[in-house]
Amino acid sequence: MSSEVSPIPLRHHLDRRAADLIEEGQGDPDTLMTTAGVGEWLGVSTQWLEIGRSKGYGPPFIRLSASRVRYRRGNVVGWLTERTIHHSSPPRRG
Repeated sequence: MSSEVSPIPLRHHLDRRAADLIEEGQGDPDTLMTTAGVGEWLGVSTQWLEIGRSKGYGPPFIRLSASRVRYRRGNVVGWLTERTIHHSSPPRRG
């Protein structure tokens, strides 16, 4: 069983909603979630998550076997928190 941490891409529509998604995703941080479950929570397709795993972006995941991947709820919340911190910028003044 291995855990892979993915880098954060430059910008994504999740950045604007990250704080709300964190609040919606409250629960046991050790819960293992399927790709479909995380996609539904984040409002992204399973394909986006699958491509993200292969390209090196998206929330950290755990590969249980060659065909089984899970996401630990607490890791997804942590990834969303990083997106909130790294991609929030003060409004431009003009």
